[in-house]
Amino acid sequence: MDRTSQIPSETPTTTPSIMVVPSQGDAPMSKAMMESINAYLTNKHYEVKSLEGQAQLDDVIKMQNDIANTDDDLSYLASLALGADIYVKFSGAMQTDNVTVEVSAYETSTGRLLGSQTAEVKNNGHVNQTNLRANAQSAARKAMPNLEQKILAYWKADLAKGAQYKVVMNLKGEYSDTQIEDLQEFVVRALKNTFNSVTMNVMTDKTMDMVVYADPHRYGDSQEVYSQIRNLLKSVAETKKINITKKLILMDLR
Repeated sequence: MDRTSQIPSETPTTTPSIMVVPSQGDAPMSKAMMESINAYLTNKHYEVKSLEGQAQLDDVIKMQNDIANTDDDLSYLASLALGADIYVKFSGAMQTDNVTVEVSAYETSTGRLLGSQTAEVKNNGHVNQTNLRANAQSAARKAMPNLEQKILAYWKADLAKGAQYKVVMNLKGEYSDTQIEDLQEFVVRALKNTFNSVTMNVMTDKTMDMVVYADPHRYGDSQEVYSQIRNLLKSVAETKKINITKKLILMDLR
């Protein structure tokens, strides 16, 4: 008997990659707050993703068109496109007496809220632009440690369940209603029998949108998950890879 097979694997300890975005577009002091939050995360050795340039924005818009639910938050889609595990949204309020910043963290595959934190810094009678900018950065920095603890608590718990991937399957070709239902039942059964867990988000006659929890010891990344899905379905459908990022698998079934 192979004795090494009795040794349990350790849960991966890597930290999540994070994308930071403002809640209200180009709000006052947004750039200052984002710089402060990004600096905090970088100093803690997180991989920080950022949406830079028109080309990446075009990728997000294309993804929005490809995914069934086109009302999705742009921040959520951008995080999927750039492969962030988590995205952090922030907003700030500038008052005469103080600056208040709220930060919220979301899981990218589902858009689930992981936690929020608010911090306040007094202006002490100084309301000029330089002082407001410094206080906005200070408040953002002040809010991050507690939010970080919520992120890490989620990350540890979710890794125990498996690495999450959003899987969107578009059904192409001509199918009868019965054929569609048979195919969908086969897909769901095959994935549930193979991966740790599968949660269905949307199922229509044209689309299957789900979250797959994969054992990170067996499947190192989204490409390996896609390959396994392809092998599972090859007897009933032809698969075509449309887009794969760290967190998203977008594919066609024929």
